[in-house]
Amino acid sequence: MMKDIKIVIGANAGDEGKGLMTDYFSQKPNSIVVCSNGGSQRGHTVMTPDGIRHVFHHFGSGTFNGAASYLPKEFIVNPLIFNQEYEELMNKGVVPIVYAHSDCMVSTPYDMMANHIVEENRGKQKHGSCGLGIFETIKRYESDITDFDKVKDYYLEKFEKEGIVLSDSWKKLFNDKGIYEHFLEDLDFMNDHIEITRDESFLNIFDHIIFEAAQGLLLDQNNLKYFPHLTPSNTGLKNPKEIIERVNWNDELNIEVCYVTRTYLTRHGAGPFPTECNKDEINAEMYDKTNVPNPHQDTLRYGKLDLNKLYQRVIADVGDFECERSITITHCNEFRIDDDKFGKLFSGWNIYKSDGETHNDILRYKDGQRKIKKRII
Repeated sequence: MMKDIKIVIGANAGDEGKGLMTDYFSQKPNSIVVCSNGGSQRGHTVMTPDGIRHVFHHFGSGTFNGAASYLPKEFIVNPLIFNQEYEELMNKGVVPIVYAHSDCMVSTPYDMMANHIVEENRGKQKHGSCGLGIFETIKRYESDITDFDKVKDYYLEKFEKEGIVLSDSWKKLFNDKGIYEHFLEDLDFMNDHIEITRDESFLNIFDHIIFEAAQGLLLDQNNLKYFPHLTPSNTGLKNPKEIIERVNWNDELNIEVCYVTRTYLTRHGAGPFPTECNKDEINAEMYDKTNVPNPHQDTLRYGKLDLNKLYQRVIADVGDFECERSITITHCNEFRIDDDKFGKLFSGWNIYKSDGETHNDILRYKDGQRKIKKRII
């Protein structure tokens, strides 16, 4: 038998359509989605053909198809977000199936509050953080502070050393016992609704494994050109490869790596954006339902897609990895690219195109190119 593995990776700075492609690939029965990096700051949108919409943070984007989710040790869990999203999905008629590695890092409310406080103190030099304490959680674990009842004092001492003065409102929140008690309740809820494992060979029970990366190649922690406006994780092929290598597979593997891009670029928050332009230069009529303005990352930024650099990025990431190569281009109804140049650059690759919000709108390049062009807004 042959095990079917798909690896979905954002080719840019996030918001490319990874949730859409994960939903597309997970339609087959007995599928599982592996959330291979990041944590609850991911926001992958899925719209079902019958109009149910959800932004996935803590669960794989194949959940509507009945696919299970796996949170490996590279994923940072957040009990508060898990609890909220689990109940949201239940209200939408879905009962998520979740596995998690026992070595996952766990974010606390104190990590989240510290994230807000540090970002506020940066003023105009803010990094564009999502405000969910991802970086703070990682640094806390590196400092070997893993006992939850020690986290509050860890941050209060850290603020004092760094000369950060807390406002009265932050002091009140930090010393609110109810916040910690609520966190423990959320932690219990999460542990009651996941299956914890250390042996990743359980993945053998699934016929289709979809790795769903978060953020995008431009935000990878090793892209020093954009430092410090990065995400503290490996956003490309590195994590999926390592997870695959950790499993003692019973079958041969058929691996397809699929990079995803919009027809244009977007970016959240501060940081370099060489091809940035006014939204009207892309499409004045379009509206992004997921990426609404917020105090942490401000308004979504837009830019032109450089096809040559796109190709260079994905080639550098996939390297000589033995796999089937694919590229997906989404939002084809909002902006045109040079189809001839795109086709030449990615000659020999599987090419998918999408001009809508659901997996039914994904078409093979040869079958759908003309139809997509006619549906430009």
